[in-house]
Amino acid sequence: MVASGGSVAAGAQAPAVQAGGQITAASTAEPALAAAPTVAISPPQFGTLAASRDLGEDFVLANAAYEGGRFAEAARLLAEVVARGGDTGDVHFNLGNAYLRAGQLGQAVAEYLRAQAMLPRDQDVEANLAFARSSTRDAIEPPAPPPALRTLFFWHWGLSRDELIRITVVLNGLLWAALAGRLWRRQSQVLRWIAILSAAMLLAFGSSLVVRLLRPARVAVVVPQEIDVRAANSTTAVARFKLHAGTEVRVADSRPGWLRVVLPDGESGWLPTEHAELVRN
Repeated sequence: MVASGGSVAAGAQAPAVQAGGQITAASTAEPALAAAPTVAISPPQFGTLAASRDLGEDFVLANAAYEGGRFAEAARLLAEVVARGGDTGDVHFNLGNAYLRAGQLGQAVAEYLRAQAMLPRDQDVEANLAFARSSTRDAIEPPAPPPALRTLFFWHWGLSRDELIRITVVLNGLLWAALAGRLWRRQSQVLRWIAILSAAMLLAFGSSLVVRLLRPARVAVVVPQEIDVRAANSTTAVARFKLHAGTEVRVADSRPGWLRVVLPDGESGWLPTEHAELVRN
């Protein structure tokens, strides 16, 4: 359990250190251990990324800074890992943890959203994002599709972009294999139905992939503790309302240096890009 203010409540267990210095969350009777302030940095899988050795070394340094309570330093090192090619869901998750411990709520929410896009079914990411959202000041619901739409097109929001790419490639290969097989076995009903189902699924998953690549949803996360949202894209325009750190709003338009954001009730205004983290999902 996590006490208010980000401290660990009495009885909560500290992160356990495995042999070799890798850190995992200690076991506990409470499944809510994933609340951000109690989660230590966990090692990502860099795979075949370029300069993975250097990225791994930076991650070890970030891990040491996090364990030493130097959360701002850990966040800086992890941000460098992302900038140099370590753009994975695990790294964004860890970066969100470091930002949250450093008191940078807006950046933490943004990193959890990026981790969620790459790890859409990860329970730790969901729990930590929920914890960060509970710390925001504005009572504004985060942008989300209607429940009916999310249920009907479950794969669009339930799969990451990389998963959609892999599934689309497999379905495309299966479709062409079935069509090729029909050249030799024209009467095969099995091949016919494989081709039909593959084509239908390819259309569904492929369309979803195209939308994710060409028209991703854009969400702005407020970074400063408080910011005026203005009636026009100018610092001299009238302030229409205020937003606070960690609040998520839908981006409807953009101009150089500005984002037009829309609240759930339809009210809109302009926010300087330097005061927001833009997340594309």
